[in-house]
Amino acid sequence: MPEILRPTNPVPAYDNVGPRTSPAITPNDTAIQNVVDPSRVTRADQRTDQQNAGDATQGLRYDSNFLTFIQRLRTAPDMATAFLQLLQGRGLQVSSGISEGLAVEMAQFLEYMQMDEAQLTQFIEGQLKSSARFGGPLFSALRTAYARSGSEMLRAEILQFLRQYSDNSSTGHLEGRMVRTLYEMSRSLPSHWSGRLLDTAARLQNGVAAGDRQGNLQLLRNEVFPLISDYVRHTHDHGRARGLLSMLTLDMVRYENGGEREMVMAFRHLSSYGIFPEGLENLSDEEILRLLRETEFTKAARTDRFTEHLVKMTDKALAGEANVATQDALRNIMASILVNESVYMPLLHLLLPFQWENKAVFSEMWVDPDDGSGGQQGGGTRILIKMDIQGLGVFDLLVESSAGRTSLQVSCPEAVAAHSGEVSRSLNDILERNGLRAGEIRVSPMRRPMNISEAFPKLFQEVMTGVDVKV
Repeated sequence: MPEILRPTNPVPAYDNVGPRTSPAITPNDTAIQNVVDPSRVTRADQRTDQQNAGDATQGLRYDSNFLTFIQRLRTAPDMATAFLQLLQGRGLQVSSGISEGLAVEMAQFLEYMQMDEAQLTQFIEGQLKSSARFGGPLFSALRTAYARSGSEMLRAEILQFLRQYSDNSSTGHLEGRMVRTLYEMSRSLPSHWSGRLLDTAARLQNGVAAGDRQGNLQLLRNEVFPLISDYVRHTHDHGRARGLLSMLTLDMVRYENGGEREMVMAFRHLSSYGIFPEGLENLSDEEILRLLRETEFTKAARTDRFTEHLVKMTDKALAGEANVATQDALRNIMASILVNESVYMPLLHLLLPFQWENKAVFSEMWVDPDDGSGGQQGGGTRILIKMDIQGLGVFDLLVESSAGRTSLQVSCPEAVAAHSGEVSRSLNDILERNGLRAGEIRVSPMRRPMNISEAFPKLFQEVMTGVDVKV
């Protein structure tokens, strides 16, 4: 496709060129090298951007957002090494370039990571609850209604309500980001314009503190957008200022969509379908808002000390209060978290760094509760757990629960695999103590780490059968 946005000089006498006859050209003519085969999708530079062609079972697969995301997962920084470096305390001395405030923050983080069995269980439960925004009986009822309904209108209304709830529960995040965007935008404008924008940003910050959602929206619509549009029109600056304005527009749309009044109206409309538990239709507006705000997700998010410590520590370190090694470790952790939490991955992802019996442990857990691999009604649950234990090595644990049985596939270091019989018996006892029927338990030495596509093949089968083209 030509670059239609780039101006070019006209070719002299181009319009006066008379019609010409084209020679007969066939795709199989070996004497001609630049013929486009109409049966294939090609580019001008002959690149196809095809990724992982050997993995595609449904024919050629060209570049897609999902496969690009998977490639980024594979090349993401090593989060396990970075977390273990922090847990083991290497490079944390003040004399090595870390400020006193960051040293205190890291000490609190390491103290929080010291866990016994009860604390570890509580930590995992908190991570699960704070990672699942749509959890609890209310959203289970919505999920069931969506799956069973044959009405596309009802399904669309359920999805719209979920978007409104998601945007409303992200109010604090959206408000903070809009304020930061305005201040960042002011630094990219000339002084004549930045002064006016700084005043507007301060007023927006005050409105956020006061909880005036409608006033904030009016300020954005009536002052911020006209100001930046006027600046772009006069200066023809199509760079950073307009890019930040686009980001601000997306945040403002979500901010407006998450209004409390609209969310309550959508909830009452869904109640008329009889999909919620009895008694909810008689709730007042205040009770509905309290019901939607006081979910397991919001309660867990408010008490998530792990995320709070990590954010504070990273903020101080990247602001220059740490040495280069610590900055690199925290930068790698944040980069990997941002990739892992991408919207392209329909899996629940948990980070579990902790210290157990004086050993530093980093674990990641990937959960697909709707895998359906059991082949029965309700499907099954599949979990991939990766662990890096100080002094032992790397472990992969694939857990599959279906048909009332729980099967385990363990890949472990050679030293541990030498005791596979004892490990299998111990795992079987653990399952029985927790009321689970043991299925097949396999313990083998690790040849190579298991990747996401191997652990969740159904996920890739669904993607490969669809159209997902990256423009």
